[in-house]
Amino acid sequence: MAWEEGLPVLTFKAPEARLMPQSQPEHLEDAERITLTEFPDMRRLGVRTPMAFGVYVTSHGKRVRARAAELSTTGVVLDFRHSEECSTDGLVTLELFVPGQPRPIRTAARFARRVGKLLAFEFMIIGRDDRLSLAEHIDHVHAARIERLK
Repeated sequence: MAWEEGLPVLTFKAPEARLMPQSQPEHLEDAERITLTEFPDMRRLGVRTPMAFGVYVTSHGKRVRARAAELSTTGVVLDFRHSEECSTDGLVTLELFVPGQPRPIRTAARFARRVGKLLAFEFMIIGRDDRLSLAEHIDHVHAARIERLK
């Protein structure tokens, strides 16, 4: 509990925050890397699914390319291992090149957390149709994975 002008102000920290590493050695193989899906679902609003598609991130007038590593209807985890990282202060514009979509899905997002070169973003402004398109794509990917396991 903190105090502000004589009044108590409650402050909360997510219990998993102490478990999350702030960085990882660059020499790790993909299979050895920690991803955000390995942490408890306590803060997660949507089902997160591993993905691999291109994303453009625009922040402060600078546009960089990244790769989506995980996707949910509420946010995306981007992999910047093979590109320059974007600025994480304020809102960023994301253009998600989701496979099977006729056009990129554009959204405004805020930086949520980092694990090594993976940066998680929460969608702040996204159209209903675009969010539905993401949900349908996630369902399609889940169904394909289940079919492969049979």
